[in-house]
Amino acid sequence: MGLDYCSAKKLIQHADKFGMGRRVLMLGRQRVQMKERLKPAIDRVLAETQFDLTLADVVQSDGYSETFFKSLGAETVDSMDISDFEGATVTHDLNAPVPEDLSESYDLIFDGGTTEHIFDVAACMDNLNALLAPNGVISACSPGNNWFAHGFYQFGPELVYGYWKHGCGFDVLDCVMLPEMPRDKELKILDPAIKGVRPRMRGKMPSQRVYLYYEVRKGQHAHRWKRALQTDYVRKWRDYEVASDNDDGEFTKLRQTHAASSSNEGAIQ
Repeated sequence: MGLDYCSAKKLIQHADKFGMGRRVLMLGRQRVQMKERLKPAIDRVLAETQFDLTLADVVQSDGYSETFFKSLGAETVDSMDISDFEGATVTHDLNAPVPEDLSESYDLIFDGGTTEHIFDVAACMDNLNALLAPNGVISACSPGNNWFAHGFYQFGPELVYGYWKHGCGFDVLDCVMLPEMPRDKELKILDPAIKGVRPRMRGKMPSQRVYLYYEVRKGQHAHRWKRALQTDYVRKWRDYEVASDNDDGEFTKLRQTHAASSSNEGAIQ
């Protein structure tokens, strides 16, 4: 994949609110892939920000997106791929640990459709953690519903909350179900740990392809992955412990930790 209308819109809004960061890493060298009829809509998005830009200003002649990121504030833009067939600046297989000299090298990592093609998801995500500088952000537009046969995986919000938030201590800046085409609205997804149940998506999922879009920040409580557990099962295991008169058991304590680190807004019903 690449930078389409919806991922470009989210990145522009992120840069306007938080800044792009000085050092950016693209997973795969991303192209700007904008449908002609949606280009005026991106110009409208840019017009609502601090950036005095139009889409024409951020698209480079070869179709790749280094200029896009630099126009939004990045100083250096690298790209990482298993092959340099598209001109990636860093050649590495994310199934394997990243070299130590790349540790904490990037302020923003953009996944515009790479992680679903990497079989060892745990190794891949841990590599992103290692590559990210303190207070850095991962911005990901990953395949959700209706991407069957696109890659190894389609991702859901437990990746954001069960892994990045509760498994790694990251701050969640954004987590939405993001339709590929703007005829349907994005839908914010909050932490399932708040109520201990999965997000209820029946009647809310459009028929078109949708992304899981998320932004997570490596804040002061962040750490490398130890283990990740699905949040609604943590609730079930906690309830079993309490019913068994073991209300100081492992999952009771874990559930309390999850609840303490979650907002008070409530999950999607």
